[in-house]
Amino acid sequence: MAMVADLWTLARPRLMPFVVGLVVLGFAWAHWDRALVVRGGADLLVVCAAWALLHAGTLWLNAALDRDEGEVLFGRAVTPPPGTALAAYVALVACVFVAAVANPISAACAAACAGLAVAYSHPATAWKGHPLGGPLVNLVGYGLLSPLAGWAVVGVDWDARTAAVWPLAAIGVLGTYFAAQAFQEEEDRARGYRTLVATHGSRVVLLAARVALGTTALGGVVLLAMGWVPLVCAVGIPGWWIVDRYLVAWSHEPHGGSEKWARGFALRLGVLLLVGIALAFSDYAWDSFHDRPVAGLGTAGGHPPDRPLLSPRAMRAWERATSR
Repeated sequence: MAMVADLWTLARPRLMPFVVGLVVLGFAWAHWDRALVVRGGADLLVVCAAWALLHAGTLWLNAALDRDEGEVLFGRAVTPPPGTALAAYVALVACVFVAAVANPISAACAAACAGLAVAYSHPATAWKGHPLGGPLVNLVGYGLLSPLAGWAVVGVDWDARTAAVWPLAAIGVLGTYFAAQAFQEEEDRARGYRTLVATHGSRVVLLAARVALGTTALGGVVLLAMGWVPLVCAVGIPGWWIVDRYLVAWSHEPHGGSEKWARGFALRLGVLLLVGIALAFSDYAWDSFHDRPVAGLGTAGGHPPDRPLLSPRAMRAWERATSR
């Protein structure tokens, strides 16, 4: 039982919703972009279960490599019990098979993420401590493949708006990766890692986080100006400034401060995301109430070419006719 308790702690369950949430965001975007009635819900649950396994396996493998003694984000340091690495590999293999139940593309994403997790934390590669390998794993694994796994179960085609939003979101995820390592400056140096915080210090890594998140925010403003996202989402722009000011204040802490700063950043960014979702939902509710085109079809631009610009009532009739 002690081993199970330690593995549960090492899996950092409080961090898991942020990781699984990336899958849900991809799923939600596919629906919003095409103004679809919800579909693929059961497959989404399967993919979320796969990503929970992926998350646990990734962190167990990481714990087996680092054997943390200091602070860890949304968790606490415990000595990895014997068999932690084996449990990690079992979870990583299982996540691929579970994802395959839902969708082959989701399974391919899971397999790629599992491979990245091994490259990140296996002693022979240890990309975690590499100046390019670490950012690459997080950009591709969390920023690109995780949302794609959720998006894929909906069964829609690519469009220009998705192609624009996907990399912007990935750059934002990269910014969170940089911020999350800021308080580990001394620990990374002691391990001999060549992460950005180890080689250049916490102020530089937090500046990198600000640049990445600022790029995402600026891209969002451009999408607003193009009419590809609801205009009401402009209300959330000051939230990006609040997050940026928090990062500036954090950068004045010696050696990156403590885990408390990273947790505060994650919570603020999470609130900002929830505000954006609430604003988009309010736009949906307003247009639906007035029987106008909703969600991605209700914006000023960016309408998918294969979806007619119809009101919700007319859209339901069109879907019934085309599904026969």
